[in-house]
Amino acid sequence: MTRRGFSLVEVMISIVILTTGVLALAATSGGVVRLTSQGGRLGGSSILAEGRFELLRATTCASLASGSTVEGPYTAVWTVATSGSLRTVGLTVSYATGRATRTDSYSTTISCAT
Repeated sequence: MTRRGFSLVEVMISIVILTTGVLALAATSGGVVRLTSQGGRLGGSSILAEGRFELLRATTCASLASGSTVEGPYTAVWTVATSGSLRTVGLTVSYATGRATRTDSYSTTISCAT
């Protein structure tokens, strides 16, 4: 007579392997959530910088000046440097992350040639 089925040792080894896999997936899910949140904040920072650059490009060259603003969780600070008919704008955007404050830097050049 032949027996069919699994022995108790085989079932226990299968449970250990399955548990290890499930725990590994659970451990990585926290990192995925953190990276997704970080990507959202970085995207918001980029959108704020793009909008500020567009506002500064629409401003007459004589009126371009350094400044700062707070928009939601973001603080933007920009500086304008003059070099002939060019204006170099440096922009830093700061925002709180889970543990610290992150600062992203952006730069563009605006031509004031007539």
